[in-house]
Amino acid sequence: MPKETPSSADKWKYTLYTTFILLLVFNPKTYQFTDGFLSGLLGRLASSAGCPTWLGFGVHVVVFTLLLRVLMGLPI
Repeated sequence: MPKETPSSADKWKYTLYTTFILLLVFNPKTYQFTDGFLSGLLGRLASSAGCPTWLGFGVHVVVFTLLLRVLMGLPI
């Protein structure tokens, strides 16, 4: 069976979904939120201003990657 090529509308849809996830995951408030409940387990993920540490950035990159992978598997 040949693979189905995504339409232009599908590409735009996934681009917008990816942008939304990126803005949500890499938002300073999200860093503060995750730092509040993961800092005891992993260490500091963000400053009080919401600036990420290297550890926080790495954790959020992993979360972004996993969310994007889940999104690709959904029949939207």
